[in-house]
Amino acid sequence: MLIEQVERLVERFYAKVQIDPETIEAVSAMINARFDEMMAEGAAELTDLASRRTHREGEQHELLQAHYAGAIPPDLQDRITASLETIEYRITAHHRHYADARENLDDSQKLLSNAADIYEHGDDANRRLLNLALFKTICIDEDNDVRVGYRNPCDGLSVPGLHADALGWSAQEKKKGQVGTLTKGGPLVERSNLTHLG
Repeated sequence: MLIEQVERLVERFYAKVQIDPETIEAVSAMINARFDEMMAEGAAELTDLASRRTHREGEQHELLQAHYAGAIPPDLQDRITASLETIEYRITAHHRHYADARENLDDSQKLLSNAADIYEHGDDANRRLLNLALFKTICIDEDNDVRVGYRNPCDGLSVPGLHADALGWSAQEKKKGQVGTLTKGGPLVERSNLTHLG
């Protein structure tokens, strides 16, 4: 197959990759609502971690006073410091995980909302980069049908039925006047590989 023909087929395929603004908005709202729900589910753990951190900091202060008086074993301060570092790491990781996932999702949605235009107007180097960013594989069969394997997180955004589900979810939320509040969509988002979006 001539490379020019392959390029034309891939360029045409990008029209299927590009997602219209209404769908992008609906998918984003649904997935962000799921993020909010997951953050809320982790709130109890964060509260516990914050409480443990406060307790450990109090112990650390008391030990420091005892250290000045020469009344503590040397390894006790190290254990409390290590415990505090672990707690702080878990709190930071929790927030960073969701922040990174949301940022990755936003970047992917921007790319998918303009993918066909970017590909059509891009030079060879940028077309190659776009292909590498979106796809693990691009296969063209003898009938000129293009099949792709999406890269993460685009694989989650390309789940069959996700767009229709998101539009339905968005319409339902707008009727309630509560866009941005998750009432449904947990299983839809799980099906969309949300865990891989971060």
